[in-house]
Amino acid sequence: MLQLLLTVVAIVCVASSVFANDEQACFQGRDPRLRIKGCSDIIQRSPDDAIAYHNRAFAYELAGDIDKAIADYSKAIVLAPSNASAYVNRGRAYASKGDQIHAAEDDTKAHELIAKSTTPPPPVITRKVRMRVAAASTKSTMVRPKKKRIPKANNRVGQEALSGDPWAWLWGNDAGKARGRANLKKRTGG
Repeated sequence: MLQLLLTVVAIVCVASSVFANDEQACFQGRDPRLRIKGCSDIIQRSPDDAIAYHNRAFAYELAGDIDKAIADYSKAIVLAPSNASAYVNRGRAYASKGDQIHAAEDDTKAHELIAKSTTPPPPVITRKVRMRVAAASTKSTMVRPKKKRIPKANNRVGQEALSGDPWAWLWGNDAGKARGRANLKKRTGG
């Protein structure tokens, strides 16, 4: 029994390392041929993997096989129609073949998808939000108290400084203010 368990564990380890190698070759490989092989192995195991098709198409494009690249980009778009990157890359592949019409169509579709994904969703109006809006609308019709008026500064500061009693403004001494006005009249001759 133990020998059977060890055999199963060994098979799983070998298989997982093979899968890991395929994924590493497909997603991180520098050589386009190794990338194509790694992605093809992943596609054989999982034919609905849009990312593997996209990466294999990019590897075909690097290798110079534009027709296979366009076919794989198209398959990736069929599997994941909201993948703007696949549209951009397929448009670039069409442009490198000289097919500007299809390139422009893919570029336009990619821009639409990008704009759609960055547009915020409409707000969800719940009962709580409706109650807040209703409360805010009734508050706006209420009469608000008037703001207190702040008095303006006195422009006669220089005249008071010339008055005879410099502390009259502080103490509210009317006699001192009167004396200061009399002294001011004497000085100015008026």
